[in-house]
Amino acid sequence: MYRLFNRFLSKATLRSRLLILFITLIVISIVSVGTASYIQAKNITMNTIEDRLARETQLMGYIAENLHFLYVSDPHYFMQQLNASIRTQQEELETDGIKSQFFYISDNVANPFTVSADTLPPISDSLITAITEEGNGQIKREIEGERYTISFQQMEEIGGIYTLLVPDSSFMEPVIEMGYSILSIIAASVLISTILLTLFVQTLTKPLTFLRNTMRGVREGNLQQTPAPNTTLPEFVSLHKSYDAMIGQMRTMLDELKRTTSELHHTGEDLQHSSNSALQSSHDLIESINVVKAGAEQTASSSEDSVSSSIAMKNKTEIMAGNMDHVFANAERMQLSALNGEKNIKKLITSFQSFETDFYQLDKIVQKVNDDAISISKLVGLIQGIAKQTKLLSLNASIEAARAGASGKGFSVVANEVGKLAEQSSAAADQITSSISNMEEITDHATTEFRQMLLKTSSNLEIANESKASFDHLMKEIAETTNNLKGTEKELRELKKELPKLELSAEDFASISQETLASTEEMLTSSEHQYQQTEDTHDIGLKLMTLSNSLSTITKQFKIK
Repeated sequence: MYRLFNRFLSKATLRSRLLILFITLIVISIVSVGTASYIQAKNITMNTIEDRLARETQLMGYIAENLHFLYVSDPHYFMQQLNASIRTQQEELETDGIKSQFFYISDNVANPFTVSADTLPPISDSLITAITEEGNGQIKREIEGERYTISFQQMEEIGGIYTLLVPDSSFMEPVIEMGYSILSIIAASVLISTILLTLFVQTLTKPLTFLRNTMRGVREGNLQQTPAPNTTLPEFVSLHKSYDAMIGQMRTMLDELKRTTSELHHTGEDLQHSSNSALQSSHDLIESINVVKAGAEQTASSSEDSVSSSIAMKNKTEIMAGNMDHVFANAERMQLSALNGEKNIKKLITSFQSFETDFYQLDKIVQKVNDDAISISKLVGLIQGIAKQTKLLSLNASIEAARAGASGKGFSVVANEVGKLAEQSSAAADQITSSISNMEEITDHATTEFRQMLLKTSSNLEIANESKASFDHLMKEIAETTNNLKGTEKELRELKKELPKLELSAEDFASISQETLASTEEMLTSSEHQYQQTEDTHDIGLKLMTLSNSLSTITKQFKIK
């Protein structure tokens, strides 16, 4: 939104901006005054009606009190007179444009008076409760979508709460009509103000538009005298006089520019002719020096290439010699490592052979343990048989002791102890059997593991033998490679002795070539500097001519007379 507003302002004219500003201020002022007037009138009307309804309720209280005093012995006639007074009150309110309904609340029930028996809107229980709780006062509620002002008061004469019900629309209608009138006045005021402001802004912007068109003509080259704008505003009259004075100064300046341009054009032509001759001479000299320089550069380049090649060859030879020393050292370390590896492999093979013998012995021992466990299992079976026989013997002894009576009690105790001993022997035999079974499983598992380890040891022994054969072959190859490297090293050392002589000759030749090239470059630099100065002078002449032509073209665009 802010960007759209800025874009609109950037394209809006001064007239549009002034109109928008003035009309906005007038609209805001008129709307503010109208709105404040409407709100004030509405509040005054509401307060006036509320005060009157409160007074009407109090008045009916006084009337009821007097009627009850007069007709205290005839309640029925009292109610007739009270209804007549309420009808009179309703007619007076209607005379002032206020519609009203009347009822009283007794035992939480809304009872309409005679004048409102057919027109009273439905009264909700919540409204009855609110009125009952307050007793005396005034509230506002919505009934069937319409806003009501409710005034009520306790009346002992009718045994309840007298209530006056008035819709807000009945007394707010004049205020609403006033609001429509205010809107019409606002619209008419805005329209009239807009017309007047448009005419006023036009008187301000018309001279500016005239001046803008005049300046647009100046931009297109028209410097002739222009008529004065049709305005009496002193600011615009003074602005036009200043503009005429500025145009006069510009015409004088253009006359001077034309004369200066003509002189500048002639001077530029003379300077161009003299600089053309100097440029041709400098160009011929530079071409001759370039021929000499090209020969010197080729010679210097060849000599530098020879020096670079000899230095590179020397460096590479030294690097190769260093690398050969490094290779010899690595070959010796490799040979020592291979010898150590061969010794270690021999030790490894011996260890594997020793492991194989130990695994054979350990397998035999485990097998013997397994056989002994089987023998123990047989003895345990025999112990279990003896325990069973002992149990039977103890049982028979107990039976005989029972037959013997009192004389067999001692024998019975011995029989019982023998039976317990037999049970303990049987339990111990079972534990031994279980332990032997576990030991058999362990020995079987150990035998399997030892046999697998024996197979792996045999396999590793074969691999170690193959590795030993590979190491023997590697030792032979290392010896042959060492012999070949020694021959290469001897040839490199002889080449290294010849390289300093070649390097010295190339450096002497390169030094002479560089001196020749330096002298040629100095001559070329001086010639180029001279050529550049002459060319700058020629460019200045061309610029002077271009500038004079440009000024002449510009001045021709303006119409002075």
